[in-house]
Amino acid sequence: MSGSNKTGRFALFIRNDRAWADFFITRIGLILFAAILLLAAFKIYPMFQERESRLDLDTVASDITSKIEAIDSITIPGYKYNYVFEENNRDARIEISTEYVTVHSNLSSPIWGDRELTHAEPVITHVYPPNSNWSNTSGFRKYVSDTIGGGKNGDVSSPLDLKVEKQKVDAIFESTRKELAMSPFVPDLNKPLFIEKIIIYYKNQTEIQKRDYVFVYQ
Repeated sequence: MSGSNKTGRFALFIRNDRAWADFFITRIGLILFAAILLLAAFKIYPMFQERESRLDLDTVASDITSKIEAIDSITIPGYKYNYVFEENNRDARIEISTEYVTVHSNLSSPIWGDRELTHAEPVITHVYPPNSNWSNTSGFRKYVSDTIGGGKNGDVSSPLDLKVEKQKVDAIFESTRKELAMSPFVPDLNKPLFIEKIIIYYKNQTEIQKRDYVFVYQ
């Protein structure tokens, strides 16, 4: 094809208003299509990320609560389980109260903005983490001995009085429940979490009664 023919066709295209309109409509359509794809990608990725993160939170919370409930079903007093947090979950924030294990995950980024996911898993049995009165099971025994037991800590060798002191112990646990509902225990995920079952012994004249509880601490 000669140069004059090419030049003539180009000049004809320039003078053809309909050709120009079709040209711009096509280009605008492509730009809009690309923009829609880009917006869809920006929307779909966070949805998939959020779905995966929610599954992870549910797995972590369910695993901890199942271990707590398993310890509660064991009849061996003083049985202790050493729970180690998975390394790939150590960027989460875990909160433990007497009734819930709650896991938080921060998905914030410069592109997607501030985003946090939370999953709370109820615990069938009440569990007692560290609080303002004690930090572990030996601390609990000492607290009972110092505050209500008159030197007795509720161990098998020093049972508490069923009629007088059980109500005081129940009041301690109720106060602890309210405290942890407002300020739950946040474990260090780089350290193991001990889940331990303890027995409080009560004496009613010649009869010994037992009440079991599950404690978690580090």
